[in-house]
Amino acid sequence: MKAIALAVVALAVYAGDRGLARPSSSWNGTRLPPAPVKLWTVAWQRSLVPSGLLEWRPQELGGPAVDPVSGLVIVGTRDGWLHAYDADGQRMWSFETAGRMDAAPRIDADLVYAGSSDGRLYAIELATGRLRWQYDAQEEVGTTPVVAGGLVLIMTLQDSLVAVDAKTGLWKWHHRRETREAFTVRGAAAPLVSGALAIGAYSDGTIAVLDLLTGTIRWERKVAPLGDFMDIDGLRVQAGRLFAAAYSGAIYALDVQTGRQEWELKTTGASRLTVGPGMLVAVTTTQVLGVGMRDGATRWSLPLEGVPVGDPVVLGGSATVPNSKGLLFIEASTGKLLRVFNPGTGVSAPAAGQGRRVYVLSNAGDLLALDLT
Repeated sequence: MKAIALAVVALAVYAGDRGLARPSSSWNGTRLPPAPVKLWTVAWQRSLVPSGLLEWRPQELGGPAVDPVSGLVIVGTRDGWLHAYDADGQRMWSFETAGRMDAAPRIDADLVYAGSSDGRLYAIELATGRLRWQYDAQEEVGTTPVVAGGLVLIMTLQDSLVAVDAKTGLWKWHHRRETREAFTVRGAAAPLVSGALAIGAYSDGTIAVLDLLTGTIRWERKVAPLGDFMDIDGLRVQAGRLFAAAYSGAIYALDVQTGRQEWELKTTGASRLTVGPGMLVAVTTTQVLGVGMRDGATRWSLPLEGVPVGDPVVLGGSATVPNSKGLLFIEASTGKLLRVFNPGTGVSAPAAGQGRRVYVLSNAGDLLALDLT
């Protein structure tokens, strides 16, 4: 496998180990730094999904998850399979569902929890790939499960927040909103847990905070500005503050206990959020923002070329942002664009990492293991 030597105009150019330095280039008007001899090496690459005859611009939304103990990487794909690979790229097991995998799985102790568009949540043994149990939500499960308090929480694409027993898969409670007031964007924010609270965001612009064990509503509030697309698909909690990105035009900070608004940042097409070092990293349809968590002030901005889909993920000091043009590596503290990785088809799924190893699922269905230099 050749090393990927340089990101040029959002395209990773494959080159051999020639030891050649290349001049710097620009990406969407932003200067890339002078490239080192190597930005990364590709440790291995595995093709997971056969090419479909009628597919046009396929998207892989599932993405990888890494077990910190065994080093196994688990990834779900658009053809309904869940695969496990070791750190050397050897396939350990595969598990088939009846629908596409639209979110990364969750690894917790000896189990892998994964939702599918077939309407089911699966609990699979990490070591063997055997099914432990499955829960039929009867709605598309399009978010990464959350495990807390002996429960597994999921959000369906039909706006149901569901809690089941983590050991048995038995239903415990659910909270649903009938949100058909306006058009919606496909996708949903994964539920959050903060102490004894469960948090869900809905496509009508509402946030609900519930008792984790019982599902009793603590508070419920519609926060998104009025618009055709009021989805809240970006949701994070940190140090007692709940941060939400509303597609209709704003990012909010709320007190997680009371729902009281602390600040609002107006920005069009707010889509995804993550917590970086000392600030939020927010992705909109046109830019990536560094936002102060205390005051909501914009610390930096970077133009975004390409459609945002998956959540940004902070790996080390870099915010990795998947979009249709590739996977951006951005210095989270300054907004400096460090590198762009595009395997040729773009990246829609969030990346996952352990140490200097980063796993990326391309839109063509290839899983790549990158070792950053």
